[in-house]
Order: sequence, then structure tokens, then C-alpha cells
Amino acid sequence: MARDYKRDAIRLLFLLNAGKAENYNKDMISTYPYVFGGEKRLQAMDFWVRYPDYLALELISQHEKSGDPAKLKIARTIYDNGEPSLRTIPMLRKHFGAYEPLDTALALLECRGLVRPERRRTAVGHSHFFFLPKKTEEFCDMITKEFPLLDWYRDRSQLVVDVAGPRRGNELKSVQHSTRQYHDTALMNYIPTITDLVKSKLDQFGSPA
Repeated sequence: MARDYKRDAIRLLFLLNAGKAENYNKDMISTYPYVFGGEKRLQAMDFWVRYPDYLALELISQHEKSGDPAKLKIARTIYDNGEPSLRTIPMLRKHFGAYEPLDTALALLECRGLVRPERRRTAVGHSHFFFLPKKTEEFCDMITKEFPLLDWYRDRSQLVVDVAGPRRGNELKSVQHSTRQYHDTALMNYIPTITDLVKSKLDQFGSPA
């Protein structure tokens, strides 16, 4: 399957912008006021953008735990709009789950001054950080105005960030692995969609009021 690195770059940029936090590094804050922490976290969030049915399943799970009807409504909308067939961008199953290198897509963003990826040593090993200048936010606003079709990626990235909450990459990966179809996919095979599973879960709640 041919890769569209520009599409990858735009999708990742919206995720980085939606999930950014304040950068408290005094040596960098004037140039990079924001930071997104964790490559595994970014990969897990990207999976939910690329597989709307898995995102819907997580929304259903959160509804079951919290009773929040808004989460069930969003999950139902994802299914009713046919997103699993229209929006899915397949990912390969690697040793630790859905994964693909981000280097090329990030290089496209870095050469335009929209992100500065860094791998830094921490107390427990190494972590990836993505430092963002103010122009990243401005660029996201600009391209959605020029290309309204990109509104879906902007809004979906914000939804994914909200669903992920403060959980780290390992936690998000564990949630995704808990779905049998994901976990049981053979190495170097594309992870299948779970549209039928999502439908069965939604049917348990009956028709929307």
C-alpha cells in the first residue's frame, strides 16, 4: 500500500497541536512554547484517528463506566456515518501492536519549522518529545480555513485527545491490545476493523432516544 506522507504529516500535526502542553524548559520556551510528550502516545492516538471503530469501542467502554450519554452518542454517530469503511487507514501489527515509523512525516513538518522532535534521556531510559512553536497552532488554523475538508482531522484529533485523557502511551496501547481482533492479528498483517463488534455493542443499548 502506497504511503501518502503528506497526509500522514497533516494528521500528526493536528494530533500534536490538539495534545500539546505548556513547555516549561526555560531555554526553549521563547521559541517552542508547547510540547507533546511520548512517541508511543502519539502512535496510540494516531491509531484511534485511523481506526474510527476502535475509537467508538473505547467511547462505549467509557460510557459504560461513567454513564455519560454524550460518549455513547458520539460512538453511535461514528458508526452511523460509516466512518469505519470511509475513514480507516490500515496499520500493520508489529511486535508491540500497531506501529509504523514516523520519521518521514515528521521530517516534512520539521523542515517547515512546525515541530522539533527530540529523543532525550530520562530517569527510566529515553523518551521522545515534540516541541512546537506558536506557528504550529496558527498553521492548523490557516489550513482548515483554506481547506475545510481538513476540519474532520482537526475535530477528530481533539476528540482523540479528550478520550485519551492523561493516560500515557503504554496505557493507551494496553487498552487497544485488550480487543481480541487487535491483539490476535499476526505480525506484519494489517489490523482488521471491528465494525460488527461495535454494532453489537451499540445494539445492546437499543435505539437512540
